Amino acid sequence: MSLARAQVKLVRSVSWVDLLLFSAIAAFIYGLIRVAAEWTGPFHSTTTIDLSYQALPWYSFLSLVRGFIAYFFSLAFTFFYGYAAAHTRFGERILIPLLDILQGIPVLGFLPGVVLALVKLFPNSNVGLEMACILMIFNGQVWNMTFSFYGSVKGVSTNWRELAKLCRLSRWEVLRKVEIPYATNGLLWNSMLSMAGGWFFLTVVESFRLGDQVFQVPGIGSYMAVAIEEGNAGAMVAGIGAMIVVIILVDRCLWAPLVYLSQRFQSQESSSMPLAEPLVLRLLERSQLRRLYLKGIDALRERWEVSRLRLPRRESTEPMFGPMGMRVLKWALGVGSVAIFLLGARALYGLLSAVSPVTWVVQLRDTFYTGLRVAAAVVLGSLWTIPVGVWIGSHPRWTNRLQPVVQVAAAFPAPMIFPLLAYALLRFSVPFEFGSVLLMLVGSQFYILFNVIAGATQIPHSLNEVAQGFGVRGWHYWRAIVLPAIFPSLVNGWITASGGAWNASIVSEYVTFDGKVLAATGIGTSITEAAQRGDFAELAGGIFVMVTVLVLINRFFWGWLYKLSETRYRMDE
Repeated sequence: MSLARAQVKLVRSVSWVDLLLFSAIAAFIYGLIRVAAEWTGPFHSTTTIDLSYQALPWYSFLSLVRGFIAYFFSLAFTFFYGYAAAHTRFGERILIPLLDILQGIPVLGFLPGVVLALVKLFPNSNVGLEMACILMIFNGQVWNMTFSFYGSVKGVSTNWRELAKLCRLSRWEVLRKVEIPYATNGLLWNSMLSMAGGWFFLTVVESFRLGDQVFQVPGIGSYMAVAIEEGNAGAMVAGIGAMIVVIILVDRCLWAPLVYLSQRFQSQESSSMPLAEPLVLRLLERSQLRRLYLKGIDALRERWEVSRLRLPRRESTEPMFGPMGMRVLKWALGVGSVAIFLLGARALYGLLSAVSPVTWVVQLRDTFYTGLRVAAAVVLGSLWTIPVGVWIGSHPRWTNRLQPVVQVAAAFPAPMIFPLLAYALLRFSVPFEFGSVLLMLVGSQFYILFNVIAGATQIPHSLNEVAQGFGVRGWHYWRAIVLPAIFPSLVNGWITASGGAWNASIVSEYVTFDGKVLAATGIGTSITEAAQRGDFAELAGGIFVMVTVLVLINRFFWGWLYKLSETRYRMDE
C-alpha cells in the first residue's frame, strides 16, 4: 500500500517542467541516434541539400552537434596547452608563438591534408569527413580560449600564489582551487565567442572544393552555402533566422546559467553586481527529475566513499617512473617529435621547391597588403568595442540582457552577407581593395568586445570608490583605472582579433555571389584561388609566407605587449 501511495505521490508531483525536460532529453537522444546513423552510413562526398524550411531544424541540430564536439576538444586542449605554456620553461618561447601562428593559419590551410587523410582512413563511412569538419570547427574555436586561459593563469596575483604555498597545495590543487576559478570568467566569455567562431566559418567548413572534387556534409552551413550559390533570398533569410534561434536557445539554456553560476568565482572586490537567476535555473529548481537525479548522484557518491574506505590503503613513496624510466620516456617523446617534424618538413620542402621565384614575390606583396588590412580592422574594431565593452561589463543588468544580442551579432554568418556588403560597396563606388577591410572587421571585432567585457567585469569595486572619492572622472578615470585594469584582457582580444582577421582573409578578400567574383589583392585571395585550383604547392607557399610574417609579428610586437600586461598592468589583490 505504501508503494502505491508513493507512486501516486510521485505522479502528482510531476509538473509541466518535468514533462518538458523529459521531452527535450528524449528528443536529444533521438537526434543523437540519427546523427550516429548519418555518420556510419555509406560514404558520399556530397549530398543533396534541401532548401525547404522543414529541413532547417535537422540541419541546425547536425551543425550544433559538430560545434559542441569541437568545443569539448577545444576545452581539453585549452587546459592542457594553456597550463603547459604558463608553467614550463619553453612555454613562452615556443608554445605561445606557435599558438599565435596556428590561430592565424586560414581554415583552407588545414583542409586539404586533413580531409584527404581522414577520408582515406574511413573509406566506407562518413566518419572521416565528419571528423574533418569537426577539426576545422575546432580550428576556429580553440585559439582564443587557450589565449584567455593562459593569460588568466599568468595573471593570478602573487598573494594567491603565496597563500597556496603556505597551505602546501599540490600543483593539481592549485590548478583546481586557484587557477581554474580565476580563469573561469574570461574562459566563459571566450567559450561563447568560440562557439560564435564555429558558426562563422560553417559555410566554408561544411561545403568546400579541393580542385575538381567537392565535399559537402548536411548542415546549416551547407544549407546557406547552397542558398548563396543559387541566389535564393528566401532560403538565406530562413537560414539566418534558424541560426539566430539556435544561438539564442544555446545562450539561454547553457551560457546564461553558466555565467550566473560563475559569479561564485569572482573576486569580492569585483565591481559587478549579482546577476539575476536565469529562467532555466528557476525552472530546474521546480523539477522532480532534477531532485531524483541529485539523489541518485548523492547515493552513488556515498557508495563510492564507502568502497574507498573498505579498500586497504597502500602508501607508496616511489614515483610512477624511476629516474631511468623518466629519461627513457623523455628520450622517446623527443625522438618521436623530431621524427614527425622531419617527415613534415620533408613533405613541405617538396611542395615549396615547386613554387617559382615570381610566385614568392607576389605572395610577399599579397601578405603585406593583407597585413595592412588586418591592422586597420583591429584599430577600427577597437574604437567602438573598448567603450561599449567597458560599459556592458560595468552594468550587470545590461550584461545579462545584451549577452544574447552580442552573441547573435558575433555568431552571425558574416560570409553569408559578404556578397551583399560587397554589392553595396560597389554600388557606392568603394574600391574592394579598401572595402574588404569592412568584411574583415566583421570577422574580428567581437574578439576584442568579448575580452573587454570579461576584463571590465573584474574591475575592483574599491578602485571605483577611490576614484569617486578623489573626483577622478572622464579621460583621467579611463587612463588611471579602466585601461590599466582591462589591459591584459584587451591584449588577449587584440591577439585573437588579429589572428581572426588573418583567418578571415580567405572569405573577406575573395567573395562570390550569383556567379560573380570580387577579389582584393591579398594572401587570402591567393590561398583561396590555389585551393580551388588544387595547386597545393602555391597553397603551401602562401601559408608558409603568412606563418613567417606571424612569427615576426608575435616575436617583436605581441610578445612585448604580453610582458607589458604582466609586469605593469597586473592587479595584485
